[in-house]
Amino acid sequence: MHSGSKLRPDFSPGGIGQPVAILVVFCFAWLLFGATYAFSLLAVIYGVYALISLTYLRRTENLWYIAPFVFQCSMVLFLLLAPKIGIFAIPRSSFAPMILLMIVLTAVLVYIMFTKKLKWRGREILELAARQVNETSNGFTERPRPIDKIELNTTEFRGFILFIKSRLIFWTIEEQDRFVFVTISMGEEYRLPLGFSSDYSENTWVSVDKEGNVSVQISKKDYMKYRESLAFDQLTEALGNLFIDYFERYKRGEGDRIMYELNAARSNPFS
Repeated sequence: MHSGSKLRPDFSPGGIGQPVAILVVFCFAWLLFGATYAFSLLAVIYGVYALISLTYLRRTENLWYIAPFVFQCSMVLFLLLAPKIGIFAIPRSSFAPMILLMIVLTAVLVYIMFTKKLKWRGREILELAARQVNETSNGFTERPRPIDKIELNTTEFRGFILFIKSRLIFWTIEEQDRFVFVTISMGEEYRLPLGFSSDYSENTWVSVDKEGNVSVQISKKDYMKYRESLAFDQLTEALGNLFIDYFERYKRGEGDRIMYELNAARSNPFS
């Protein structure tokens, strides 16, 4: 059994940092240029976020991204139509349904946050892998390590890829001779998932070649997230075995058990 987290506390601003920054910009815009300008600027920002949510929806196939997309589009309308302030202001009586809609959509987003429907699971994966390792050493080595071999069925494995990607457990990349599964933690979800880069060399990943051979590489930045210098070979083997275990569970129809285990791992909704 494990006792406490193997990972250092995550003090990065994560999901909280962006709303705070937007609030600061909004307040400065209001003070310098007035309410209408500030509301219009905020509408543009929410429009950009709506495009980002739509991109996530398309690239991850996680249908929960529909909720923030609808919320962000509704916020654009809310800000532009706000009585007396919005650039296309409407009467208060006509605006009341918009307020009710925003309350409902906010409640949906709160539910999504606390049930972790849109949480990238990189930290949980690192945590669960480390729970199988009790030895420490001076062991980081920046090289992939072969782990084991799995039996591949193309249709079955494609289904597993969709499951893993749509639940945000790993970001998946298909190469000519293998599939690569990259861990993504909250705060790292822009570069690869949004297509700004295809370089995963500084990330932790698991690969499966067309013959079913499984290899693992743990990045230095992820290794440094651990409280102790865990035995590196054991840690990479544990991560590979965790991945293989998830594949076997998926084949048995136990995807819900995988998500329960990830949700049970100690991690806040923003990290």
